[in-house]
Amino acid sequence: MSEAQMEPWWTRWSSYFSANFRAGWIRVKGAAIPTLQTAFFATISWLFCRYVLNDPAPIFAPIVTFVCMGLSRNRELRKAVEMGVGASVGVLIGGLVGQYWGFGPLQLFVLFLVCPLIGRLIDRAEMVAFQMAIQSMVVAAMMALMNSGPHAVTVIDRFLNAVVGSIVALLATVVLPTNVMTRPKRYVSYAVLEVARIMRRLSKGLMDGDAQAIASLRGRLASLRELLNDGRRALTSAQETASVSPRAFGARQGLAELDRMLELIERMHVTLSMMQRQGRGMVSEVGPMADLAAPMWHAADLLEQISRGISEWKRPTEARDQAVQMAGTLGPAKFVDEPEDWRTAALMSMLRAVTVDMLELTGLSMAQARAVLADTGDFKPDEDPEAPDVELASAIWGTEQLPVVGPRPEIRPGEPESLAAPDRAMPDKTTQTKTTQTKTTQT
Repeated sequence: MSEAQMEPWWTRWSSYFSANFRAGWIRVKGAAIPTLQTAFFATISWLFCRYVLNDPAPIFAPIVTFVCMGLSRNRELRKAVEMGVGASVGVLIGGLVGQYWGFGPLQLFVLFLVCPLIGRLIDRAEMVAFQMAIQSMVVAAMMALMNSGPHAVTVIDRFLNAVVGSIVALLATVVLPTNVMTRPKRYVSYAVLEVARIMRRLSKGLMDGDAQAIASLRGRLASLRELLNDGRRALTSAQETASVSPRAFGARQGLAELDRMLELIERMHVTLSMMQRQGRGMVSEVGPMADLAAPMWHAADLLEQISRGISEWKRPTEARDQAVQMAGTLGPAKFVDEPEDWRTAALMSMLRAVTVDMLELTGLSMAQARAVLADTGDFKPDEDPEAPDVELASAIWGTEQLPVVGPRPEIRPGEPESLAAPDRAMPDKTTQTKTTQTKTTQT
C-alpha cells in the first residue's frame, strides 16, 4: 500500500486521537483534586485501623473509603451510604463464609449468586451489587488463606475495617465542599470550544479546497460526540445531587441552563456532521469555496468567546452582539451568484442553522435568533407558547433586547444596565463585503 493510500487512514485517526487526548486531559484536570481527596481519606482510614484498632493489615478500610468516595466532585451522601453498606455487608458475608465454610468453587458460586441479589434488594444501583459480590469473594479467599497460617484474623476484624472505611467516606462527603456546577460546566465549555475548532478547520478546508482535510474532521466529530455523552452523564449526576442535597439547591437553575446549552451543542454537532459530509464532496467537485470560509471563521471566533463566557459563567454579551451583526449578513442572495450554485446555498443553509444555535447559546430564544437572521421572509418573531424549553430564552442570560419578541416583559428590579444598552458595532474581523447591520428594536 502506497503512502498516499495510507494518508487518509492516518489523518482521520490522528485527528480522532488528538481530540480524545485533549478531552482526556480535561477529565484528568477535573479529577485531580477529587482523587487527591479520596487518596488522603483512604489513608486516614488505614491509619485509624492500624494504630487505633491495632489491626496489622487493615486493607479493607482504605478500599471501602476509596470505593465510596470515588473520583468525582459530585459526591452524593446517599450514594456513599449505599456503597458503604454494600461493601461492609459483602465483607461480613465473605468473612463468615471463608472462616466457617472455607473457600472453593462451590463457595465462590454461592457468593456470586447470593450477594448480588442481596445488593439488588438493598438498592437499585448495580454498583452496590457488584461491590457486595467482589468484596465477599475477596474476603472469603483471604480469610481461608490467612486462617491457615500462624496469624489468624476474625470476621469482626475485617468487618470493622469496612465499617471504618465507610464512616470515613461518609464524613468526608459531608465535610468536603462541593460545587455541582463545576464538572458539567467544564464539559459544556469545552464542547463549545471543540465546535469552534471544527468550524475553523472546516473553514480552512473550504478556503483551500482540501477535501482530505475536511474528511479528517470525521474523527473530531466522533470525539465531540463522546465528549457530549460524557457531559450528559456529568450533568445528570449533578442534577440528581441537586435534587436531594440542600447545599446544592441554589445550583438547580444553573444546571437547567447547562442542560439547555448541551442540547443546543448536540444540535450543532448534527449540523456540523452534515456540513463535513457535504463539504467534502463539494470541494472535490468544484474546488475551493472561499466565500463561505470567512463567515465560518468568524463564527469560530464567536464560539470561542462564548466558551470563555461559559467557563467564567459570565453573560457573553459582546459575543452575542457580534453574532447578531453576523446573522444579518448571512443572506443567501449575497453568497449565491447563480441559480445553479446549489452547493453554496446548501452550505449557507446549514451555516444559518449553526448561527441560530449559537445565538441561543448566548441566551436568546429561537424566535429572537431567527428575527435577526437575514432573509427570513414573512417570519413574525412571536414566541411559540408550545415551544420546548431549549427554544425559549435563557432564564439566566436571556434578554428582552435583540429584538423584543412578543409583549414587553416586566423589568425586574436590579436589572443590569447592559440589557438596555444599544448594540455595539461588530469589528470587521472577516473578509466579507457588503456587510449589512440589523437594527435593534428599542423597548
